[in-house]
Amino acid sequence: MAYITTTQLSARLGSTIYARLTDRVNGTTADPDLAQQIVHEAEALADSYLAKRYATPVDLSARPELSDVLAARVLDLAEWIAWKGSPFVGDVPERVRALGTEAMGWLEAVAAGKIHLPAASPPPGPTAEDDAPRFSAEDREFTRDELDGL
Repeated sequence: MAYITTTQLSARLGSTIYARLTDRVNGTTADPDLAQQIVHEAEALADSYLAKRYATPVDLSARPELSDVLAARVLDLAEWIAWKGSPFVGDVPERVRALGTEAMGWLEAVAAGKIHLPAASPPPGPTAEDDAPRFSAEDREFTRDELDGL
């Protein structure tokens, strides 16, 4: 499940900057395929941290209360990824660098258990059966009844 869309990234950046950051040839025409790649990279990066504590991707249809917070952080990452990957910009603006750093810090805190996502599902873990020792024994030669009185 997607946390953000290329439309959200475009709206955040504005059409001119969006085109400049997603067109790696001329910097003038938006490349929707590259924009989608940037979105996927940001989502994968977020999931790599979230997977430490939660089942990923987080099902936003079942957990709509998480949609806004995850979208904000993933958009921060996508913007940072778009800026740092563009050959037409010299340096990533300080505002964008700070957003990327804050998003990474937030994800690290989630992974460390310092921040908890409300109502998110924990990752699937081993069942009690998986952790139980496995053994089998042969049938008894003498039962309790047969040994009665000995």
